[in-house]
Amino acid sequence: MTHQRHDAPVLVLGSTGQLGSLLRHHWRDRQNVVWQARRPGAVPALVWSAQDDLKDLTRRLPRARAVVALWGVVAGQADALAANRALALRAIEIARATGAGRVLHCSSAAVYRPGPDPLPETAIPAPVNAYGQAKLEMEQAIAAEQNRMAQGPQNIIMRIGNVIGADSLSRAMMQARRCGTAVTLDRFADGTGPRRSFLAGADLARCIARLVDGPVNILPPVINLAASSATAMADLVRHAGLEPDWRRAPATAVPLVELDTARLHQCIGQTEISADPLHLMSDWSPTCGWLR
Repeated sequence: MTHQRHDAPVLVLGSTGQLGSLLRHHWRDRQNVVWQARRPGAVPALVWSAQDDLKDLTRRLPRARAVVALWGVVAGQADALAANRALALRAIEIARATGAGRVLHCSSAAVYRPGPDPLPETAIPAPVNAYGQAKLEMEQAIAAEQNRMAQGPQNIIMRIGNVIGADSLSRAMMQARRCGTAVTLDRFADGTGPRRSFLAGADLARCIARLVDGPVNILPPVINLAASSATAMADLVRHAGLEPDWRRAPATAVPLVELDTARLHQCIGQTEISADPLHLMSDWSPTCGWLR
């Protein structure tokens, strides 16, 4: 069993990425957090790369309470996406070297095959794109490493829905605002548009805080992170002061990707996380592209 001091810091890997930027904003008043970045910049952070010597990190950070691994590759060919597996294993090494009791890993709803019903963690993964396949291979490597270790940190895989401010729809809305254009959305035969599981940045930060601070023995190895129901993408576009530009949905388009959040509610003690478009957009400003 890993022994840890409760006053030791939480180490966040990948603090300057999209999710890292959101977490820094919402954890700005949280004490005892060490933010890691690959290179020096405007953000106060421990500069250290996954390719650097691990002993260098442990010399500068003797102990950690938990590791939150936000780093990862979200686009590119299969060989680039395969880095997600290596980064996850590196995060486990870091946790073991610093005495952390748990590691939170970022996976994605993309590991699931979309269907008409909410997707529980017990569903057999069946990704439909290269990103989802890379994240599934990352998850499998984490599980194998957890089974191999007689001692060490507990690994928690977070399958995260679309986070406002860090997803493709947010980028499309920012581009539309800058260029004065519309946001293109698919329209299906029944007249509806796509619906997805979203999550506000503030809710992501609260969920991660609960997973970092809660008793490790009640945390599951896999957990969905999302609002309690799916949200229509068109409603988010309209709340950004934009209008959808509808096109006929191609045969490959997916009407619904919704995550089952029953396990999440049990773990964090919160009965509902709002999927209301106004709530989802409340801490992010697509009009200027930065957090309020």
